[in-house]
Amino acid sequence: MVKISKSEKTAYKMILPYVLIIVLLVIFLLSSNIYLSFTNDSGNFTFSNYLNVLKDPVLPTIIKNTLIWTIFSVIGQLSLGLIVALLLNQIDKGEAFFRSIILILPWATLDIVAGVTWKWMFNDMYGVINDILLKLGLIKDYIPWLAQQKTALVAIIIANIWKGFSLSGLFFLAGLQAIPLQLYEAAEIDGANAIQKFNHVTIPQLKPILITTLMFTTIWTINYFPLIYTMTAGGPGYGTETFVTYIYKISFKFLDYNKAAALSNILFIVIFIIAIIYLRVLTKEEKS
Repeated sequence: MVKISKSEKTAYKMILPYVLIIVLLVIFLLSSNIYLSFTNDSGNFTFSNYLNVLKDPVLPTIIKNTLIWTIFSVIGQLSLGLIVALLLNQIDKGEAFFRSIILILPWATLDIVAGVTWKWMFNDMYGVINDILLKLGLIKDYIPWLAQQKTALVAIIIANIWKGFSLSGLFFLAGLQAIPLQLYEAAEIDGANAIQKFNHVTIPQLKPILITTLMFTTIWTINYFPLIYTMTAGGPGYGTETFVTYIYKISFKFLDYNKAAALSNILFIVIFIIAIIYLRVLTKEEKS
């Protein structure tokens, strides 16, 4: 039986009120959301809110946008985060400085500030993105990135990759620094080159961190709201509309709280299933 010291008991007593408040608040909010989703404006029980969500002609577009937004954002964040972590892991001097500039700065930048900055960078007339591409000869005329559906989604994904890769990079860098050097030395003695060491030493050692980071990044990306709303507000049309932006619109613009509650519950179930799948994969990986 684990013995709890007096100081630990004191700490538990101090944090217990805050934990209870948070738990009660979560229970209240979830209960209110479930109640709203199964009632109409008159307060009568109904399934019509869920039926209206499933019949909504915008739903297929939202699902497609959310999938594209999530898949490419997660792939971009994890890939860029791993590359940056590998580079930073090779630095012997000034690691703290480069880590602060490359990893901490994007993560610490406020979502609204990042959204406004990238919105101006993608401006068709004054944006630096068009200016650079034009000078490099990659485009012949200014591109209205945020004014057309085929490029607006690309623009917000690029912005999200920059905003979110730093967190993945921090996780990967911590994992790389925890890998014993003896493993690389043994692989080098066996004649392994850099690619073979990466495939047979780095990736297997980072696998638990990769799975965990993938889970967190996926859930955060699905729920991420500020950057999209700041840059495009879900437009043009429904070109960048995702689940969270649409829930916001039907709730606070159309004032259809019951339908918004139903859609948010559906999103919660989807995210819950994703989390369960990831946790099972992670548990199997830890056992193996």
